[in-house]
Formats: sequence, structure tokens, C-alpha cells
Amino acid sequence: MTHVLDDFLWHDGQLCGVAVTIGANGASTVQITGNFYPTENAKVRTAYAVTCEEVSRHTCMLNVNELKKNVRAGNVSSGYLKDKTLWLYLTDGLIEVHAKKFHISDC
Repeated sequence: MTHVLDDFLWHDGQLCGVAVTIGANGASTVQITGNFYPTENAKVRTAYAVTCEEVSRHTCMLNVNELKKNVRAGNVSSGYLKDKTLWLYLTDGLIEVHAKKFHISDC
């Protein structure tokens, strides 16, 4: 199932992975995977993949020890999409992706 990124609930999510792929033609893709609550009232997180295509710039600063310490409660503080840039604020970290296309789907 595909979801709308503008309305996605990032708060208290669990970051699972960040992968960068550069194709033979130079096109770059960033995929962020994690477990997030599907609704505000949900009791269980669901696995999602956010795929960012035609990436022009990507910044990823992670404190792995802090991410691990806070995984149970959720190590994603917040996130939003603005002007073709995805911002994810983490426990002592940040992911910023500038791309032309963004998709989110269930894993």
C-alpha cells in the first residue's frame, strides 16, 4: 500500500536503515526503512520504506549509540517534506534528502 508522505506520522518511529544507490547512469536513490505508527491511535508500528529518487543531495548524521539506546521508545523525533526536501530529525541525528520524487510504501 502506498501512503502520502505529507501526512505520514514520523514521531516515535524506529529507524532501521538508510541505503544510498548510484546507478550506472549516475542517478541516485536513497531508501530509508523503519517502523512507524500507521495512525495516531495505533498500538503497534508497521514497517515502511521511503524511497527518494533522482537525489541531488543527501546528508546523514547519525549517532548509532543514541539510536540504539532509544529504539524501543522511538528514535525518530519528527519529519516533514518541504520544497522537495525530506527532513528527518532523530535522537542526536538528522537525515536530509533533496530529491525530485518521494514514495512511501509498506515493507
